Amino acid sequence: MVNRVSILGCGWFGTALAVHLLNDGFDVKGSATSKEKVSVLQQRGIPSYNIRLDQEVSLLIPDSDFWLSDALIISSNVKLAANDGYCSGMQNLVQQVKSTAIKKIIFISSTSVYGDHNAVVDDHTACSPDSPSGAVLLELESLLQNIPGVQFVALRFGGLVGPGRLPGSFFAGKKNIPNGLAPVNLIHLEDCIGITALLISLDKLPSRVNGVSPDHPSRAEFYVLAAQHQGFEVPEFIMEKADWKIVGSSFLQERGYAFRISDWKTWLTSL
Repeated sequence: MVNRVSILGCGWFGTALAVHLLNDGFDVKGSATSKEKVSVLQQRGIPSYNIRLDQEVSLLIPDSDFWLSDALIISSNVKLAANDGYCSGMQNLVQQVKSTAIKKIIFISSTSVYGDHNAVVDDHTACSPDSPSGAVLLELESLLQNIPGVQFVALRFGGLVGPGRLPGSFFAGKKNIPNGLAPVNLIHLEDCIGITALLISLDKLPSRVNGVSPDHPSRAEFYVLAAQHQGFEVPEFIMEKADWKIVGSSFLQERGYAFRISDWKTWLTSL
């Protein structure tokens, strides 16, 4: 049973997850990439540590209490992950985990590992990234998944929306935006937390899970409606459908997971 959880990377998602788990009675520790961010986390009641993975000399602090946990959640910064120093730091992390009592790793990845190949994909679809970020995340998944004695799951989120990430601003006022008829693959923060909490509770982890709402309106439909309801200038899309995918999750279907936000129109009109 998991009681102690460490979250490597308390950004937008990691901080919200930490607060949720603390409220549920877990022993939670977090990390951030600067002392200033660590101070902010500690003010919110989250014991936190300054840990960076994007430097050649990785600041892992091997004797830190951060590593005294049953489960480690790694919430990567995709921009930093493209740095050679970050990959080197992740290799150091693998060695660090081997010397701890950590038994589960939940790696926050992205559906970008599938690429956009005009198809419906699920948890069992072979990956074929067509972007540098997708390729890096797939490489990190491979690096982390074979640590002896540690269960691993790649939790692949779609585009993130929720408090502080209002989609109406994403394309506000822009013209001639391509691919207006392509479906969106999004997930709300509440479901990011809900799915992660579900995985923490499991005795046996699947190797990969897609975290994407089952509702897939077109980009034009979604972002125009978002701008209208959130008070932004309406964007204009080119009504074409190219380089798309629809992401589902057979694992979440089998588990009967009920999405908190499963109808984007209803959510947008309620804001």
